Amino acid sequence: RHLRPALALAGLLGSAFAFSVASQPAAEGAALGGTAMRVVIDPGHGGSDPGAAANGLVEKDLNLQVGLRLRELLELDTLDTSGGSEWEVMITRTTDVFISLGGRTTLANNWPADVFVSIHHNAFSSSLANGTETFSFTNGGMSALLRNDLQDEQLIAHGLNDRGPKTANFFVLRETNMPAVLSEAGFLTSPIDAATISAPGFIEDAARAHLFALQRYRGVAPHVPQLQPENYCVAKTSALGCVPTMGWVGEPSLSSSTPFEIVCQNVVSQQFGLMVLSADSAAIPFYGGTLCLGGNLIRSPIQFSFGFGTGDCSGRFEQELTGAYLQSLGFQAGDEAHAQFWFRDPYSAIPVGLSDGLRFRIMP
Repeated sequence: RHLRPALALAGLLGSAFAFSVASQPAAEGAALGGTAMRVVIDPGHGGSDPGAAANGLVEKDLNLQVGLRLRELLELDTLDTSGGSEWEVMITRTTDVFISLGGRTTLANNWPADVFVSIHHNAFSSSLANGTETFSFTNGGMSALLRNDLQDEQLIAHGLNDRGPKTANFFVLRETNMPAVLSEAGFLTSPIDAATISAPGFIEDAARAHLFALQRYRGVAPHVPQLQPENYCVAKTSALGCVPTMGWVGEPSLSSSTPFEIVCQNVVSQQFGLMVLSADSAAIPFYGGTLCLGGNLIRSPIQFSFGFGTGDCSGRFEQELTGAYLQSLGFQAGDEAHAQFWFRDPYSAIPVGLSDGLRFRIMP
């Protein structure tokens, strides 16, 4: 990353804070660990092949939405060490394009994948047909085990009629060289099923059902990945007794429309300061405090701490990090980032204020 080193920035703390934000080129993502299971997600249909369409729902669109969210959840699960498992993920399509059945199975076979999951939604000539069913090529082996888990999880997630786990001579089940399943969450042609499928939260529920089934297949308990930021390093206590402390609101995600907000409270009031961001943590003694960042640094615009009046600890700093901004700095999903606020503290013998550090993982 093309940024100034820490020592050069540190020398500017006592000056006018005339800083600008540096930008960086995108970097390649880190490879996943060797214990990961390889999963190919196959959102059925696409492009000129819409699949089923009824009650205002189009199958190819639903399949893609569930598939993309499942990919995100598997990536998050890999990063979350508190539960779940590790995965490497490929997806047969990420946009509304046509992919042949042979193209889908060839992708999985050539990688090679450990498991293949094809996502579909059903239709029938009669609107009375309804319910959830899940397919494998045969009733024996690992495919049937995953199929049964996925059927169970979909029933829990959607509460629709149980049509049972089944076998079928589908191309993507027959021509894959690894355990393969195909899910049919419900019938778009059924008013009962369509009401559930069109309800808010269905995509998330469907993606989680597939995640939980894959986790059970690997022998771990169903787990919704959670990666919380955490505080580290030690803040510099001011002469007034202020201990500036970092907090946050939201999730540091590259795709979320809601910014990740970093907040620093208990700051000396009515002082200028800024947030510094880095890919590297540190614990460097500095002017009676600790620099919590190392390596190359990114500086935010100057802020004013405001507060209720001079000479107290009612000041506060806030910084929003949008997904687009994080991407512009070269951060990718899985990267770890570190932040600290630096500010003026005229009541200390050495007039430098330093918060603690905040460590967080960039989400997809």
